[in-house]
Amino acid sequence: MKKLIPIDERESKLIEFGAPKIFIDNIGNISELEFRLEKVDGAYFYLPTITDYEILRGLNIIPIYDEGEDFRVFGYNESIQKIFHFELENDKIYTDYDTNWNLLLFDIMFQYYEDNIDEEIDLVNFNKVGKKLGFDKSESMYQLLDFPFEEYNYEKVQNWKIEIAKKLKIM
Repeated sequence: MKKLIPIDERESKLIEFGAPKIFIDNIGNISELEFRLEKVDGAYFYLPTITDYEILRGLNIIPIYDEGEDFRVFGYNESIQKIFHFELENDKIYTDYDTNWNLLLFDIMFQYYEDNIDEEIDLVNFNKVGKKLGFDKSESMYQLLDFPFEEYNYEKVQNWKIEIAKKLKIM
């Protein structure tokens, strides 16, 4: 890692790279996403201990949010800019969002939907969370969330997510 952007510069840098301000302001403050979208305390504690990770090599890193020991960060240098997800224990990128903030927000909303599948979230609550994230496609997304969960398996759900993201013109 080239440099961990200091916490006092974090918000302005993320906004400079296209992050919705409302999203940044609400990280750690959305009760419906309590354990999914946490403040970056963990990232600022752990990232200095893993500077040798290959996935961080040569990048300036701005933590976006924590999810336990998983991190979403923005990495950049002179030739690369990308949002990505990785775990503390693994030098591996799990999700590369390129610089697509809507794809990251879509992923958060999809996780929210999956976490609450048994409780059948209504459109009003789904939209409320989407607005707190700055995700303006939550109503359209909600209309597309009709996967028969008796057929649930990881591969089918991943294909379904891609299909929805394409219909929403996020991908």
